[in-house]
Amino acid sequence: MDRILIVEDDPAMATLYKDLFEKEGFSVSLATDGDSGLKVALSTLPDIILLDILLPKMNGMTVLTKIRSTEWGKKEPIMILSNVDP
Repeated sequence: MDRILIVEDDPAMATLYKDLFEKEGFSVSLATDGDSGLKVALSTLPDIILLDILLPKMNGMTVLTKIRSTEWGKKEPIMILSNVDP
């Protein structure tokens, strides 16, 4: 089963993504801030990460940089999310 990590601080968006992916048979982990997102990513090595940019404790770009600095993270598929209204 493919494992997805969703790093999203908006509870409604996190729940929406989680429910949609679980309906399709994916195993989903959630993190609500950058610090915990990085820790979960490095400890579980998910198959793909959905990463919000605006996060508490550590922004998404910093999380992305830290993941990419690891051997595993160099090839990890990461989708950047943003729900900022322009």
